[in-house]
Amino acid sequence: MLRYLKNVQPIVWIQTVGHAIIALISVILLPFLTLHMYNEFDGNLVLTTLIIGVQPLSEILLTVTLGKWADSLGRRPIILTSLSLQFIAVAGFAFAETVWMFAVLGVLNAFGRFIYIPVSRAQIADLVHLEKQAETFAILGMAESLGSLLAPALGALFFQVSRSYLFLFAAGLLFLYLLLCIKYLPESNGEGRQRTLDTETIDFDEKRNSLLLMLMMGSALPISFFHSQMETNWPIYLEAYFVNYLMIFALLETVGRVVYLFLEVVVVNRTSKFRIEKVVVSGYILYAMAALIFGLAHHIIALVVAQILLCLASMISLNHLQGTISKLAPVNGRARYFAIFGTHWDISRSIGPFIGGWLLSQMGGGGLFLTVMTLILAGGWSQYRALLKIQL
Repeated sequence: MLRYLKNVQPIVWIQTVGHAIIALISVILLPFLTLHMYNEFDGNLVLTTLIIGVQPLSEILLTVTLGKWADSLGRRPIILTSLSLQFIAVAGFAFAETVWMFAVLGVLNAFGRFIYIPVSRAQIADLVHLEKQAETFAILGMAESLGSLLAPALGALFFQVSRSYLFLFAAGLLFLYLLLCIKYLPESNGEGRQRTLDTETIDFDEKRNSLLLMLMMGSALPISFFHSQMETNWPIYLEAYFVNYLMIFALLETVGRVVYLFLEVVVVNRTSKFRIEKVVVSGYILYAMAALIFGLAHHIIALVVAQILLCLASMISLNHLQGTISKLAPVNGRARYFAIFGTHWDISRSIGPFIGGWLLSQMGGGGLFLTVMTLILAGGWSQYRALLKIQL
């Protein structure tokens, strides 16, 4: 691992810093922006959740309507524009007072965020050799874990002092990352076209590859649906069975972030030597095992084991799937392919909490997570079939 890190390209370190900042801000915004709006709207939960849902829904719409635009310009100007829009939106939350102001800023933030991740992934595909891409995505995931680990404590500290200071602090981090990109971020679109001459790529067939992309995205929906339950309905389920549910929730989150931080690059490196379809389906099986334990076990040790399985499943599946997308995409459509594949997160985070909440109320936690397990096994089979069709 250390030998690999010594040879990492500068662009990877720039994006490592950026992914840590973006993850920290994302974790800060989800709970604390919700609390802030809940107070601003005089305890109107329905209105608060509707505004929160604006961002993922907007990201889906923007991906569908503007996805092709992501590859028509250079990577550098798009990333700089994305960060500028996010900076304006997050800073604006500190001064917003009306429903419409929050809604407009939410859409603006969505416009900035929807394009950042796919274009940054496309830039990695442009500049990093195909054999190293899964490991590179793992490094970025490790940075996201670090940002997510620090976010709750920092968010709570600033939120207690001043809610406005919290959003200004987050905007300040975005501004620093923007300055870093202005000074050091390279352009890679032209280099990406040259890169494909030096790497093995599959024969490109627009119709075939588009169908495979949609199949891969659909097959990943059970994974993101599982994660959306852990972000929203899981604490409610814990509350029903544990007196100190908040402490247990915090413990599991901490365990998860530590596992990601120290093992992600190592695990991805060790699994890169195996065939992609076997690696990914192994991740789905670990996801299914984790869902089964979460649904049936009521002992803290079992929950910790399930949390570790969930983390390992995520490391194994998601990073290798990202590497496959970069190989599946045409050189002039990488950002668009990453954007389309990433919509499974937006779909799950838009409707997943509602569906999961209904299942939890009707079937209990066991029924919810057994349903998740069944969906994951079906998605794993579908993903395996899709990956077999891709000549690796």
